[in-house]
Amino acid sequence: MGDMASLLDVLIRATRAGRVLEIGTGSGASGLEIVAALPPDGWLITVERDAAAAMQARAAFAAAGFDGRVTVMIGDVARYLHKIAGPFDLILQDSEASQYGTLHEKLVALLGPGGLLVTRGIAAAGDYNKLLGADARLTTAFLDIDEGLALSVKRLDLT
Repeated sequence: MGDMASLLDVLIRATRAGRVLEIGTGSGASGLEIVAALPPDGWLITVERDAAAAMQARAAFAAAGFDGRVTVMIGDVARYLHKIAGPFDLILQDSEASQYGTLHEKLVALLGPGGLLVTRGIAAAGDYNKLLGADARLTTAFLDIDEGLALSVKRLDLT
């Protein structure tokens, strides 16, 4: 298990996350780590714009016996977010850094109070980092691991 996989495992277990949204499925590697850390009734919704990668991820989830606990959506996340109902306990944002600012408002709205937004690849997302740091709804820590990582917790007094 790599550093990011271990961190996801710890974060999911520490927050007792039951509903997770992943933006950027890829081949399903991080999604497999997420589902393995979730409680038995936990659920992962993951969105991937590349159809071939999404199909590979679906096969990986099925092979691991997780296909009944994962929904893989294929397409541009910006077009799907309005169809996804929250709240989520944890959201992993791992799409193109150029989309982070565009997705920010909707992702914060999808987080439940106390929910955790994990953003990967922030080293390439300068303006987005300023947005995260200035968002009064969130408390954010920026970490120098895995091409930059931001951990943002939504305030408990928000809905």
